[in-house]
Amino acid sequence: MTAPRRVLCLCGSLRRLSSNRAALQAAQQLAPPTLQLVLYDGLGALPLFNPDDEVDPLPPSVLALRAAVGTADALLVACPEYAHGVPGAFKNLLDWLVGSLEFPGKPVLLLNTSARDSYHAQASLAEILSTMSAPLLTSQPLTVALPGAGCTAAQVLGSADRCAELRAVLGILATAI
Repeated sequence: MTAPRRVLCLCGSLRRLSSNRAALQAAQQLAPPTLQLVLYDGLGALPLFNPDDEVDPLPPSVLALRAAVGTADALLVACPEYAHGVPGAFKNLLDWLVGSLEFPGKPVLLLNTSARDSYHAQASLAEILSTMSAPLLTSQPLTVALPGAGCTAAQVLGSADRCAELRAVLGILATAI
């Protein structure tokens, strides 16, 4: 039996009770044995990106991010839309990965948890990731229509429809990597 493929889950929200995080946590519980989903939790600890600071030694939080990306076979990204764009904290995370050796070529699957279709941020995120040399596993983000802020993993898992959507996401990941 081969080891499970490692998928790093990146949540673009800093909210304590984030529907994006809830979807990723639910996906962890629904993942087949062939996938190991690991939730990155260091978004809020990253310093503001400054190209002048991208020298040895890198900040420990940046080294940890890059190591997590480096050990992943793919990335699953759930990012909200804020003011028709990618939230600043998540863009900051991506900026720290631009100059890394770990990120280019890393397969990425985008997850859209908005019931209102947050297409501005999703389109922007796809453009940013493509510019960073990330192959996107689907041409459009996959939707798991959650009600917004305040959703928990238990609530996601309590919905047969949301579980079916997440299983479809996991199926694409398992097939692609």
